[in-house]
Amino acid sequence: MNKNIFIAFKEAEHFEVNLVGGKGAGLIRSTLAGLPVPDGYVIPTSVYSAWFTPLKAEIETALLGIKQAQEKSQKIREILQEKPLPDELIKALDELEKKFPETYFAVRSSGSAEDLPGAAFAGLHDTILNVKGVAALEQAIKQCWLSLWNPEVIIYREKLAVPDDAAAMAVVVQKMVNVTEHEAAGVAFSIDPVGENIENVLINSAFGLGETVVAGEAEVDEFRVDPAGAISSEHVATKLHALVRKDGKSCEIELDDSLKNTASLKPEQAARVAELARLAEKYASFPQDIEWAFEGDQLFLLQSRPVTRFAPRWTRDESAERFPNPVTPLTWQLCEEGFHTSLNYSFKLMGLPPFHDKWFVLKDNYVYGNQNAVRVYAGRMPIASLNTAEKLAQFIESGGLWQFTWISELPTRWMNDLDSYLLAIGRFNHIDYQHKSIADCWSLLQEINTLGTAYFLPNIAISLTQNLLYLTLGAVLKQFVGDQAQSVFDQLISNTETKTSIVNQSMWQISREIREYQTLVNTAFENPQTLLDHLKQYPEIYKKFTQFLDQHGHREVDFDAYHATWLEAPHIVFAQIQMMAKQEEDHHKATYWQKRDLMLATELELLRNVPETFRFFLQELIRLVRTYTALDDIEHYHTTRLTIPFRKAAHEIGKRLVNYGALNDAWDVFFIPPKDLGNAIDSHDFSHIRSIVKYEKSQYLSACQRTAEWVYGEKNVFAEDGATTRKGLGGSSGQVEGSVYVITDPNQFVHFPEGAILVAKTTNPAWTPLFYQAVGVITESGGPLSHGAVTARELGIPAVMSVHGACTWLKNGDKVKIDGQSGAVILLEE
Repeated sequence: MNKNIFIAFKEAEHFEVNLVGGKGAGLIRSTLAGLPVPDGYVIPTSVYSAWFTPLKAEIETALLGIKQAQEKSQKIREILQEKPLPDELIKALDELEKKFPETYFAVRSSGSAEDLPGAAFAGLHDTILNVKGVAALEQAIKQCWLSLWNPEVIIYREKLAVPDDAAAMAVVVQKMVNVTEHEAAGVAFSIDPVGENIENVLINSAFGLGETVVAGEAEVDEFRVDPAGAISSEHVATKLHALVRKDGKSCEIELDDSLKNTASLKPEQAARVAELARLAEKYASFPQDIEWAFEGDQLFLLQSRPVTRFAPRWTRDESAERFPNPVTPLTWQLCEEGFHTSLNYSFKLMGLPPFHDKWFVLKDNYVYGNQNAVRVYAGRMPIASLNTAEKLAQFIESGGLWQFTWISELPTRWMNDLDSYLLAIGRFNHIDYQHKSIADCWSLLQEINTLGTAYFLPNIAISLTQNLLYLTLGAVLKQFVGDQAQSVFDQLISNTETKTSIVNQSMWQISREIREYQTLVNTAFENPQTLLDHLKQYPEIYKKFTQFLDQHGHREVDFDAYHATWLEAPHIVFAQIQMMAKQEEDHHKATYWQKRDLMLATELELLRNVPETFRFFLQELIRLVRTYTALDDIEHYHTTRLTIPFRKAAHEIGKRLVNYGALNDAWDVFFIPPKDLGNAIDSHDFSHIRSIVKYEKSQYLSACQRTAEWVYGEKNVFAEDGATTRKGLGGSSGQVEGSVYVITDPNQFVHFPEGAILVAKTTNPAWTPLFYQAVGVITESGGPLSHGAVTARELGIPAVMSVHGACTWLKNGDKVKIDGQSGAVILLEE
């Protein structure tokens, strides 16, 4: 048969989705993976396009003045219905009939935008079952082509901003599975998109052909199958009818009374369907929504497409580290769109399907992450299960990390865009707002936010890739060093050169100079002006400190732009320099060089002891882990440059609102949601601003006084009452005993005692000097990638991350023992 007309599933080793459509791509991929797909072919979109293109002018003329989808659909379908199919296609159908005489086929639409994440077109295009003979095949294929112009399809395309002329239709012609009224068919999701446990497979099933289930027009059985293959829940519906083949046609028959309330799947059959769904996910590298059918004892896969929606589960697991404190509505709502834009840009870069729901949301002023989304995406990163030397060898042989081209491209891509971003930041920082109207200020704030969105596009991919590399290195080390994997991992990246370490070195140098002036070391400065006035008495110190602020003053103490940066709160920075000043020079230098020597010696020893075939891969993997550790840190460093112009523009809006009598405090502008602020500025009606701010600020202040629910809507239960041990995640190996000191506000930095164990919700680079005084670290959030873990490894102190509720469980002076490898924190008796 003509391969340009009919592409056989089993012969299509190289195919493009835009040629075979979403449905065709899923079937080809599943066939090549060895899954039980009935034999079939795809008539590619190129055949449709060659037929349709000469008719475009006629159609455009006929559509002049027509805007309604229903009328547009009717006119297009009338024209197309009269046009004969291409001669080559009819010839190919004759050959198909000769090759498979007396065979029934399922003819399915496979649009170029169909079954793609975010554009499923589910049920909008046509499927025709039990098609036999050339004439019937011709009619069915044309029906599929014409379904591209169904009114609901036209409306859906408009909703998704898919141009009509960008759509094309492939057609799947597949051998029909003959399901009787005693056999079952249906759909299955490799993850449960609606239940509490996303790892279950959700199956909907009925007797007869699966169209009964797909159409959703009758009750069906529902099964949930757990990862072990057992049915965890089931609902058996009353099924009155079944769709079957009778006299060569699809028809609905009444079920026998003995079947109406009988489960359509036996437990072993449900387990087989669940296994098939999971295999489809494995080969697609993403959760799948499959159609399946039994013919006798044979189970067939009829369709496989990505799961496009699943129920959210809102937790603080992914958000507590980045957003430990309540967030104001102006900051969050302006940043949220940019974050989700970056998310899908990053997923596309990494070959993952887009995500069209919310990843993060603001609930009661705290940011919550969609933990189900995290489990689906992060849990299915493109990495082999490297739990044996054989699998590791297979992974390396298949291309290893180098098969993921974005890993090598990302650092260069990010660096290429950095200069234009920094130049734009410079322009925004030097804007003179004196003669700007409130509308001008609002426009500038939106431009700053747009700049941030553009800069941030690849940044989530950087974080995800860093996580992928950490997981890969961890898995590889387990193969070669077993239980020592965590400590070896820590040693291998303990002295990675990061921007934060460079900033800390600058602070260290200033701390050496102020040691000559004990009054500077010991005086507590309560506000910026008192500090700067005092420093002017020491011109050289003042000069170096202000130069430091000019370079690094954009660093934030909190994600929310409502909070001042180092530049505006220099007394907080200076308090940390004072801490450093109390430490001895030799100890700092010795720790740094000892860790660096150990890091390099550990790498050499590891490479000597692994098989030669793994050495280059392992050496390159270690290099990439260090590269991305530094890259993730420096991209965050530059991201925070946005805070200064963002705060300035917002404050200028606030000052004008104060002049209009709409606010008392210009900084209260952060309590106005962007939509309300934009509407007020556009209409020049500020009468509702005070009431909005009063409500939003009261909600924010209330949130500041309480601990956020870790799982939204559920009461916090972090451990049993009276429990003296809590488990978190190992962040930096080693054990230590000592007294804890809890820090929840940067203003408390100055009170942190040397030799204590630091306890915090999370840490960021502004907290780093505290680590020089601490002997251990406990945080409520984060993991091996977090700032706290990276810094603790760099300084060689134990750290345990993600000990939920630690800041309320532990009180200043409590004695604890922490194990940075196992992640245990033990409260010791006095």
